[in-house]
Amino acid sequence: MWRSALRFSAVGLEMGIAVALGYGAGWWLDTKFGTSYLKIVGLLFGIAASFMTLVRVARDLSRMERDGEGDGDQSNGEPK
Repeated sequence: MWRSALRFSAVGLEMGIAVALGYGAGWWLDTKFGTSYLKIVGLLFGIAASFMTLVRVARDLSRMERDGEGDGDQSNGEPK
C-alpha cells in the first residue's frame, strides 16, 4: 500500500524539479550567450518533461488497475 502511495506522491516533486531545471538551464544559457529568450525555451522543455512524467504515471496506474495490482481492500499489507 505505502509503496504505491510513495510512487505516485513523488510526481509533484518530479514535475517541479523538471520545470526548475528547464528554467535554470535556459537562464544559464541566456547569461552565457547574452540572449533573453532561452529561459522561456528551457521552461517549455521543463513543462513538456513534467507532462511526460504525468502521462507515464497515469499509464502505470492504469496498468496496475487493469492487472489487479492495486491496493484494493487489503488491510494487513500482505501482497495478493
